[in-house]
Amino acid sequence: MTSPCPDPSPRTAPGRKYWPTDGWRTAAPEDHGVDPAALDRLRAYLDEQYPHLDSLLVVRNGVLLREDYKRGAGPDDLRNVKSVTKSVLSALVGVALDTGDWPDIHEPIGSFFAGHFASIADRAKRAITLEDLLTMRSGLEWNEWGGTTLQMTVSPDWVRFVLERPLAHPPGERFSYSTGDTQLIAAALQQASGMTLLDYADLYLFSPLGITARRWASDPQGVTIGGSELALRPRDMAKLGLLYLSQGQWEGRQIIPADWARVSTEPHLTVVPKDASGRPPLCYGYLWWLRPQERLGSFIAVGHGGQFIYVLPALDLVVIMTGDLKTAPEIFNDNRMIREFNAVEEFIVPAVQD
Repeated sequence: MTSPCPDPSPRTAPGRKYWPTDGWRTAAPEDHGVDPAALDRLRAYLDEQYPHLDSLLVVRNGVLLREDYKRGAGPDDLRNVKSVTKSVLSALVGVALDTGDWPDIHEPIGSFFAGHFASIADRAKRAITLEDLLTMRSGLEWNEWGGTTLQMTVSPDWVRFVLERPLAHPPGERFSYSTGDTQLIAAALQQASGMTLLDYADLYLFSPLGITARRWASDPQGVTIGGSELALRPRDMAKLGLLYLSQGQWEGRQIIPADWARVSTEPHLTVVPKDASGRPPLCYGYLWWLRPQERLGSFIAVGHGGQFIYVLPALDLVVIMTGDLKTAPEIFNDNRMIREFNAVEEFIVPAVQD
């Protein structure tokens, strides 16, 4: 069946004359085909409708064209990017597949959590695969915004809490957004690599990109939190978007396998189809959201409170936003807002296309 979300093509890495490892080059928007007045209108719209959003960065052709901060925020501030963390985790899975630390995305989790499964009666859970977790189809009962995630975070053993959830559906059958699924990925990757997820990210991802300021919390067992709590600077969030625009390449090195950069941001399932009101469909890749932007394919890392990395390959465009978690409106509390919040589609994409 054809996905309602277009594939985010083109899939050839654009040539880069420089890389922002040590800092971003800047230019006027009009120098790279972007209407500056449209960005002014976007800023005014955000100030009026979503005043909690406190940063906006626009990168095109690898150059920083717009960088706004408000509410006391600044470029050197570490921001808790919440579930944007999940998309960073996806990148690390791609690295692990390339290094051989993880054998295959079809590997069942039973081999990683034998100690836990020794006292868990439902043996069907052992068949959950990494791909099931990457697409949020583990089948484990989970209500992300109904208290299950909070219950996990106050439990003494997060991984055991997730594995002990009832199996509500056969693995691979039904989508259910779950930070618990990503905690299982993090724990399995740490076991496979013999390193914490943070150390792994520093070695294979953050250091090559020049990301030196970061913070990433762990659970009570020392497992880096796979689905949240990574803190980055907005400029470094933009580096991650540029890395994916460049098919995983950075300064002549293949940081993430090109095949993984492609397959992880393709639509693997439809979460919400296009409805009668014309709201766009919403799809999911491997820990990346996908939705059309003015008929163009895009993939998005999304975190609670309005933390965004938008990537539109057809326009060689990355858009970053961050928001104050304390004052975020209800629309930014669950995945419905990915369809409701259309600022990039309505303001930036037409400005570039025109």
